[in-house]
Amino acid sequence: MYRLFRAKGRLFWLDNATGEPLSGDFAEGWPVLADLRYEMKPSPHYPLQVDVFGRDLLSMGQVRERLVLDNGVVLTGRTYGGGFGGKSGELTKARMVNIEEPRIELFPTVAGSSFPDMDAAVLGVVSSRPLLRGACAKGVARPGLPFSFRATFPKKQTKATWSTGALQLHNEGVEMTFVRTTGYWRHMVDSAVLDQDAVVGVRRVDGGTLEWKGFYRTMSLLTGFLGWINHCVSPVFHVKGYRKGRLVYKAFNLQARPTVARDEFSWLPMFGPRDGRGAHDDLVQSLLDGFARVWFQNIEEKGIFHIALSMLGSRSKGSPWSRAAVGYLRDTFSACSILFAMLSDRGGHIARCEVINGCLRKIRVDDRLPLEGRADSEYLVREHSKLWWGKKGGNVLKGELGNLSRPLANVENWLLHIDDPENARMLLELPVSIQQYFVEVSTWLADLMALKVVGYRGLYFNRLTRDTEVVPWAR
Repeated sequence: MYRLFRAKGRLFWLDNATGEPLSGDFAEGWPVLADLRYEMKPSPHYPLQVDVFGRDLLSMGQVRERLVLDNGVVLTGRTYGGGFGGKSGELTKARMVNIEEPRIELFPTVAGSSFPDMDAAVLGVVSSRPLLRGACAKGVARPGLPFSFRATFPKKQTKATWSTGALQLHNEGVEMTFVRTTGYWRHMVDSAVLDQDAVVGVRRVDGGTLEWKGFYRTMSLLTGFLGWINHCVSPVFHVKGYRKGRLVYKAFNLQARPTVARDEFSWLPMFGPRDGRGAHDDLVQSLLDGFARVWFQNIEEKGIFHIALSMLGSRSKGSPWSRAAVGYLRDTFSACSILFAMLSDRGGHIARCEVINGCLRKIRVDDRLPLEGRADSEYLVREHSKLWWGKKGGNVLKGELGNLSRPLANVENWLLHIDDPENARMLLELPVSIQQYFVEVSTWLADLMALKVVGYRGLYFNRLTRDTEVVPWAR
């Protein structure tokens, strides 16, 4: 595990076992030495480990306690261990768990000071790999040093290592540079299951100070954008802030369920048949521009766009080593419903079949099963005609045979009401391969709806055909 720091402080009981506030000797706390270590792993592992050393510690795990450290860090949780049955005055160890604070912030200059001025920050990011593919990243940089970014390799030979796969984006006068990571960041994660694959350098284009409000706004944008690319709720940031080259700020997000690369395929454009390195870097900037417009408008108006993105980042999505569960259909359908509402003036309840058909009209795709071969379509119609049953069931809607909206709506309906034995039977009669096909179709549809909402008109990667192509409404 990576050691964040070791610091002295005091441990306080906040209440007793019945939840009542404490006073007297217990409220004064114990002088302690705390050792904070960190390693990011997938759930249910909690990334922060806090060992507390002190004399005459009484830690039963039944009360909430507050750890106040000399460097300004304050943690609230419950501790286990201590000196039960030991000698008076003996140095004992306890461990704090169930920590409530979602973030640790350090100010290396002055303990407990207000936020210092920064002119640059470096963020460690998990699950940004699609952005560093050769098709998206045109520039070069020294690994781990985003501010060394250059459009091309230096002409003069140097001893420094330079690598391809660096990308620079801009928003609201802020420059964001993605480069490959180094060992410092990788030490914080369990490399067997997670990949700390990039660092992002953030600074103002004019060289001015990063105002904290603007800095948090940039981090919010990156959280949403990277999460959208990977169908993640959010990536994980570790922050190092600088002022004139001197470290003045560090922060660690304590993600109980850290982001992993959720899928083998992202909708982000991949190489086409005649593309070279950096062929799509301008498209990524265009994507960010459109996304930023909708993202910030959504925040200001308390909209629903972020909910749709969180649905696409559902835990049911799986990972490259575990395919999305069929339950992910509930999340993709919910996302499509939200995105359709954002593009439509229709209010009130809309039938699932109408929502899907409306989505297809918005993205200008015919209401037909997106299968490459006619034989596959004929097989589904012949062997699984119940996919085209009407609302009441029992009758195949012959006029809709071969379309997409009816079977996708039926599968989702069976899943949403699986407590009905008939719905469970209908769903379980579908082979796993067909269930997974509809998961992929619904994900493809949600991808295109999100791209439509942000006003994108460029290339995307079609997960159904495995081709990079122009979005349907721009053809």
